[in-house]
Amino acid sequence: MPETPSYPSTDQLDREIATMLAGDARLSFRKIAADLGVTEGTVRGRVRRLQNAGLLKLMPIIDIARINEPGDNGQHMMFITVKCASGKLDQVRDGLLGLPQVSALYDANAALRLVAVCILPSLADGAAVTDKVLALDGIREVETEFVLQSIKYNAAIGPIATVSDLRGLDAESR
Repeated sequence: MPETPSYPSTDQLDREIATMLAGDARLSFRKIAADLGVTEGTVRGRVRRLQNAGLLKLMPIIDIARINEPGDNGQHMMFITVKCASGKLDQVRDGLLGLPQVSALYDANAALRLVAVCILPSLADGAAVTDKVLALDGIREVETEFVLQSIKYNAAIGPIATVSDLRGLDAESR
């Protein structure tokens, strides 16, 4: 059985720093320190500790609506909702994690249901990914949806862990 990772304890200051960085990851440590009434070194140390523990990851999140400019090849966001056969959830999850096109994977509120998010260069790639998903053992039903237009986008609600992070954790536990 894989060992459960241990994380350092966090406090209100850690959460305030993380919240500020979620709003704008380009904020300087000096600005964060001034706003929170602590030293720049304290902010730098807290961020480093949270990053080293895997609790904070600063990464760019691309607004899919801004990369579909005229003349650009663009990107397409596709959601794949998968209903799994009884007893096959772990097998299907592992199969989805093995697809490089899957950018994020979520366990949905319905039993035996997973939702994958893919960022793809073309609609043809969407069809190819769908074929790969349908070929996975343990699939009961698959539904795909392409995002046609971003109505509202807030990068601060980005995922805490990405599929790449999960792959890394899975490899460490073996």
